[in-house]
Amino acid sequence: MDPFRITSKKVLTLILVIDKDLQKILLGYKKRGFGAHLWNGFGGKVEPGETIQQGALRELEEEAGITVSPERFQKAGVLLFVFENDPVGLEVHVYKAYQYEGQIRECEEMRPQWFNFADIPFDQMWEDDRIWLPILLEGQDPFYGRMYFKHKPLEESTGLEPSTVTTATTTTVADPVMVNSTTSAVSLSATMATTSFTATQPKSGPFAMFDYHLEKNLAGVPREFALDGTIASFED
Repeated sequence: MDPFRITSKKVLTLILVIDKDLQKILLGYKKRGFGAHLWNGFGGKVEPGETIQQGALRELEEEAGITVSPERFQKAGVLLFVFENDPVGLEVHVYKAYQYEGQIRECEEMRPQWFNFADIPFDQMWEDDRIWLPILLEGQDPFYGRMYFKHKPLEESTGLEPSTVTTATTTTVADPVMVNSTTSAVSLSATMATTSFTATQPKSGPFAMFDYHLEKNLAGVPREFALDGTIASFED
């Protein structure tokens, strides 16, 4: 049985607020809940009756206290997160905004902070961020990607020293291949059956990325994923 097979999806949003002139990005430190103690963009679930865009704007205002006019932000791509032995995939619609209104403020869930592009705290973020976020900042969107995660052993998640440490890891990196004249794809696979994640590794949460596939510079903006991980449709 495929441990990464999904039978349903949950739709989520993510907005990255960017100051291109100062080369800065606004991130939020998650204080509680899923992804706690990691830096991330702003977003969350889409409420019943909302469009995905409306849900993204609402979450930004709730978590950072700022608003963005619909015409001032755009969809950069879609990411599908699949967790080992979890049949529910997370379909995350990623947006970027270069202007905002209001006063940035902290809330009970998130603490916003500006970071220089050169100082983005990837060691305190989800592992996949270092793969697709530079693509967004370099203007190589729209993109789509599939990210596969395994649970880390308890000692790594809690920061406790493991009783034994195994370091053997086999990694295969595929050469980039052209999908079409405007699309490039990159994929990486790692065999982690003999790997024990240790407390000396970056604290990037309770999950370890096992595999991924990413395509950038797409000819169109993806709308949604099919359950097999392929793009089901594109935005009009």
